[in-house]
Amino acid sequence: MNLAHHPKLSQLARNLQIPESGDSLRELREHAINRVQTMLNEWSGVETLEELRLLVADRLSVKLEFLHSDEDVDRVAGEYRHFLSRFRRLLHSEFSTGTTEGLLIDNPQPQKGGRHYLAVIDARGSRAGRAYFTAWHELAHLLLCPPQQLLLEGFRRSPIADAKLKDPLESAVDQIAGLLAFWEPLFSPVLMKTVGDRLTFDGIAQAAEAVAPGASLYSASLAAIRLWREPAIFVTAEIGTKTDGTGRALRLQTIVLNERFLSTSSRLRRNMRVPVTSALSLAAQEEGIVRNELPCSMASFS
Repeated sequence: MNLAHHPKLSQLARNLQIPESGDSLRELREHAINRVQTMLNEWSGVETLEELRLLVADRLSVKLEFLHSDEDVDRVAGEYRHFLSRFRRLLHSEFSTGTTEGLLIDNPQPQKGGRHYLAVIDARGSRAGRAYFTAWHELAHLLLCPPQQLLLEGFRRSPIADAKLKDPLESAVDQIAGLLAFWEPLFSPVLMKTVGDRLTFDGIAQAAEAVAPGASLYSASLAAIRLWREPAIFVTAEIGTKTDGTGRALRLQTIVLNERFLSTSSRLRRNMRVPVTSALSLAAQEEGIVRNELPCSMASFS
């Protein structure tokens, strides 16, 4: 999907009265980044990504509520029952029996000093690692909306990963959320100081814990790849076959590379067979296949 010239993103850019440059994705990305930078210019003393998130939420008039237990569903349902009719039923449908990771909900009649939106983020169990990024995804959506624009049906739910890939707006918002969740002026200095000259998962985890506690190692690794000063890639792999069903072997699935990697002669593609002597293959043999998980690897090149 070519997001740079997608009609849906081009129309959104026009709605926001952004001067056209021929690359709608870049226009929207710069629009969101500039809005956050303006917020920072008006408020000094932001030192962590958590503080940045609170600032952006405040400026966008969003109340963030994280569900850390099943009891939190009932607490939020009771506390904000005036937002929507049958609000308790909606929350239980989405978070108790459904697969929703986050809801962004309109406040139809905000009182003086009240927030215009409520973002409910599931941070229970296996979703805890996604909660940090899910919150930023919802904030990124509002950075691309006119002020106080009402949501359809009074709420919107965070789509699952496959849906994001199919929807150009959701894909663009995800990219913007990645930039905000690991805001370069805050994350990059800590990352470089922590990892030194060698990019490692341990170093990334330490850097994320310092300025973005709660962020998943996966999302922090993608940000680190983007910010790394040398060519770098992040890949995952799983057992698969060629398109004709033959050649069962360990094959690449996720491939994330930074702009500096594009200047190298190396080329990777999804479903490419992983050499049996590679570190990724060895990791799969030792842990990935046994534990039925995607083995992952990261490499940087000087």
